[in-house]
Amino acid sequence: MPKIFSAYERCPLCEAGRSPKSNAFLTDIMNTDRKHTQQFRTPSYKYSFRLNEEQNIRFNELLCKAGLEHNRSRFIVKRIFAEEFVVIKRDPSKTQFIARLNDFYFQFQKFGNNYNQIVKAINAHFSNVAIPHQIAMLEQRTRELKALSLEILNLAKQAKERLRI
Repeated sequence: MPKIFSAYERCPLCEAGRSPKSNAFLTDIMNTDRKHTQQFRTPSYKYSFRLNEEQNIRFNELLCKAGLEHNRSRFIVKRIFAEEFVVIKRDPSKTQFIARLNDFYFQFQKFGNNYNQIVKAINAHFSNVAIPHQIAMLEQRTRELKALSLEILNLAKQAKERLRI
């Protein structure tokens, strides 16, 4: 009895844009065992070894330095076949500096939002006589903020050169 394809099943020979994995016209379909025709190549060789206490400590240190402490088999294979692996070292001073720089950035964002709210309030609630005085005070604070932001940028550039971020 021929197989009936439903709307949810696709025939691998009928898919548009794809070539079939095997040519059905050149092979004898009746003689092939369909269960064993497609086998994926997976690593099939397994090796086992033992380490003493000193070797185990050194092995774990190497794993931590390479950043592959969660994947020992990949580390071993790369080490045996001399494949290059990237070691990422994190400097706590760089991390702290970047965190503080991010804090400054968020504070400037908050200040910018507050600045816009103040300008809207001045325009909405003050009379024409009081507005020039309020705007003069706001401009003075803006100059102070600009000087502070330039100082922060200079410090960030100096730290970038020193820490090589």
